[in-house]
Amino acid sequence: MNKNSKLFYFLIIILIISSTLTISAKSKYLIKIATDSPDNSTWANSIKDISNKIYQKTNGEVKIDLYPGGVMGDQSTVIKKIKLGQLNGSTFSSGGLGLIYKDYAIMGFPMVFQTYEEYDYVLSKMGSFFEKKFEDNGYILLAWSEVGMVYIFSKNRVNSVATLRNSKPLLLEGDEISSILYKEVNVTPVPIQLSDVLTGLQTGLIDTVTSPPYALIVTQWYTKVKYMADSPITLMIGAIMIDKKTFYSMPSSYQRDLKSMFKSTFGKLNQKIRQDNENSLKLLKERGQITILPVAQKDKEVFITACTNVANRLTEKEYSRDILNRIRAYVNEYSKNK
Repeated sequence: MNKNSKLFYFLIIILIISSTLTISAKSKYLIKIATDSPDNSTWANSIKDISNKIYQKTNGEVKIDLYPGGVMGDQSTVIKKIKLGQLNGSTFSSGGLGLIYKDYAIMGFPMVFQTYEEYDYVLSKMGSFFEKKFEDNGYILLAWSEVGMVYIFSKNRVNSVATLRNSKPLLLEGDEISSILYKEVNVTPVPIQLSDVLTGLQTGLIDTVTSPPYALIVTQWYTKVKYMADSPITLMIGAIMIDKKTFYSMPSSYQRDLKSMFKSTFGKLNQKIRQDNENSLKLLKERGQITILPVAQKDKEVFITACTNVANRLTEKEYSRDILNRIRAYVNEYSKNK
């Protein structure tokens, strides 16, 4: 090897070492976030977009690694991994947030909200209260998130409690509140993991699912169902949270940038998701992939009564009756003032 070749290879080695050191330095604050949202879905892509922006804004010192599609396990498993330091944060449903601060799960009780406007009003009154409770329990809320109004979709005609009893509805593992509601109306669900729902529909293990229209398309569940009951049963809500230690380990300017980006992005995203759900339902109807079944008023009343009974029973011992009453009071206040 001649002198020039030796010099060339020496320079290459120096560049590799320098590049490695630079990458290491720029990954000072690595935030590993899990989500049930499928890869390349609107939710996952929004987090990836924030990851690129915060990386550039902090000169590469803050980096987000996203683990989509539920690959890190269910939400109770994700919380364990956060405690062990294997993850730093996650997107959570209302049930998952209830594992962090139990009484938040009341916000996700069936029929607590029947419109987006009711939810918006209650969140404007109680959002800061819940944020404080989450922080008291070790988490920082980065943004509220939504999946949308949830409907019953099925292979068969299901548009009442009576017809639901003859179906095989899914029960996502860990969904304690839905389990109690099914018992209230004498329905036997099939426990299943989120990642196994499509297979369950294909094999006939289940024939009925609950989902917002847009999520039904994203998950491909729409290919295995034919009918939708035309009455929402709940609003699927949640939040993006990270471990408090991780958050406060960063400089205050990075903390502000991260929260600002998440709140701005997801504030716009939530409005887009509402529109996407409306457009998705329209598309499913126009293509003849879903037949909309009307729900009789008497059947709505049966379900509302069952949901009210379950909420009252759950708040006798397990959840806060005071918080349930506050939420109901704000919903009534909104109805009177609109």
